Amino acid sequence: MSHRPECRRLCRRLSETLHPFSDLASDSVTEEIEKNLLIALSQVFREVKRWTHQLDSNEQELLAEPANDSQCLVATNSNSNDHRCLDNIIGDLMRLLALNSRYSQHLAGNILVAVSEFLLTSDSGWDDFMHLLCVSLEIAICNSLRYLEVRYLDYDSSTSESLLKTKLKSANWSVVAAIFRVLRNIQKYLKQECDDKTMIPYLDSVSSLMNLPWDVLRDIYFGHSTEALKGNDDLRKAEQREITMFFGNLVQFLSSSFEHSIVLEDRVGYSPFICRIINLVTKLTAFCHIKLQSPEHVRISNYFRHKVLMLMVKLCSNINIEKTMPVTFIHLIHKYFEDLLSQPICGVKLDRAGFMEGSPFCTSISDPEKQTMLHSHLQRLAIFLFLKCSLSFASMKKESPDEAQITHNSENCSTSTGFIKLHEWLKVHFLADILANDEPYFERCVRFSLSFLQLFMHEDDILFEMLLQLFHVPFYPDRQIIKNESLAKVENNLVFLASDLFNPVHLFHLFLSEILYDHQVLLDYLISKDTGSSCAEYLLRSLRIICNSWSLFVEFPGSEQGLGQLCPKRTSFMAAMDCLISLRTSINSLNKKNLFPYNPQVLLRRLVRFEELCILAMN
Repeated sequence: MSHRPECRRLCRRLSETLHPFSDLASDSVTEEIEKNLLIALSQVFREVKRWTHQLDSNEQELLAEPANDSQCLVATNSNSNDHRCLDNIIGDLMRLLALNSRYSQHLAGNILVAVSEFLLTSDSGWDDFMHLLCVSLEIAICNSLRYLEVRYLDYDSSTSESLLKTKLKSANWSVVAAIFRVLRNIQKYLKQECDDKTMIPYLDSVSSLMNLPWDVLRDIYFGHSTEALKGNDDLRKAEQREITMFFGNLVQFLSSSFEHSIVLEDRVGYSPFICRIINLVTKLTAFCHIKLQSPEHVRISNYFRHKVLMLMVKLCSNINIEKTMPVTFIHLIHKYFEDLLSQPICGVKLDRAGFMEGSPFCTSISDPEKQTMLHSHLQRLAIFLFLKCSLSFASMKKESPDEAQITHNSENCSTSTGFIKLHEWLKVHFLADILANDEPYFERCVRFSLSFLQLFMHEDDILFEMLLQLFHVPFYPDRQIIKNESLAKVENNLVFLASDLFNPVHLFHLFLSEILYDHQVLLDYLISKDTGSSCAEYLLRSLRIICNSWSLFVEFPGSEQGLGQLCPKRTSFMAAMDCLISLRTSINSLNKKNLFPYNPQVLLRRLVRFEELCILAMN
């Protein structure tokens, strides 16, 4: 592919800027040299961004000035092809990524992203640029491993390979991390500024990175982590930090790539990258399973766990994922996140004043309050993922208790597999707890339901997803819970346990209690871009069940101040009634003024039906 003149002009400009630093070694960067390098890189970055803006604005000043290749300081001749120009651009910037200068590395990475934007805008050699970036990444990984000389990418350019190997001979894990960061930032730009036709070639280019030696990389990481604790060797610690940074950037890159792949699959049916990421999940979960006790390693491990769990949640949210995936994920959760599943469910009272607090990952590991927040966050993700996978096996049709018991005892039924896993988990949290407490069964159910709900009330993005998942639990509205039911009775009726603990009518009452029966909070959920559709679906399904199981709704006593203490049922019912009637009034008012973001007629009809039943109950 022949590149346009502006590509060669870019090459010349970068070469002129970087030539004074061509022989700079990583350990010879003085304060004065670093200052001059940063000034030069900043100037180049601004100039490349300006050129891109000119092209994007259809200004022709850039094109009017011919590229004077004779002034180019790169080692080239008149017969060199345009591909060599990109070789030199990438090679020179890659060499800067290996310098022991954090700011220089950051600027060099930003210039690579700016060059990508420039080439896309000028329609000149962007595919070749992406290919060379991926080749550079493989070479950097092989050089970091020192002894690995296996080719994982499919490229045939001995000249390019030779040049890039020379430029990357000092590459380390910090360089690998920086290249992944560049790839991720390019991806962000594509998402914001480009169409699907550009994103697909990008994903096709980076998908080859899935063939890297993951098992070797994992062993290297664990080896560095273990060795770093044996002594105070600064070099060993530096290498450990570098490879940790690499894994962090890698997981971020994969998570972002998956999000974009999902969007593309919905639009154009693109899925190859999704399949490759799914195949990698098993290996990625092992990266965050580090049994080390130093504060730094605990924090890093928790961060990896967060990113991997988020990736798995996103994978499970894709309805087109193969049906065998939940089985694999349940196995991985038990293997690597069992501590989070078995951790006691101790929800805390919702404090809306603290909703804008920063991420717990950015705070000191010694801060007890932040650590509680962090562990609760990870626990939420693990439980949400576990229940989503377990309940995906459940049949959506209603079963009689006898049919459900048969299903529960059928080891070969997929529905059985899901509920067996669910009941095993509930037994850990509920039956073991009831042995240490003489509180009646009904009150224990309410207390567990409340704690479970409070755990998820702190994250709106998965709160309603979790509540919607629980509709997959079979519900037996005609079953009467005996308040003094014995433990033996409970154990013999495990088929009913999930239904009692996740009773949708009781959960809805408790949900309203947690938001203090404030209809304005519900309205905020409904009009939010992030929670609007899921909240509306939750309200619709809850109201339908409530209207069909009216006595159960009216007779539920609720809880007093979120402490699990039961209060008079009349008080609970009146508060819920006032909240939902006020919600209907507010939605109706906004809708008449065309201020509601979507058509709420179905929801309004359900709320009207609810109000009619309330009026009958009051008479």
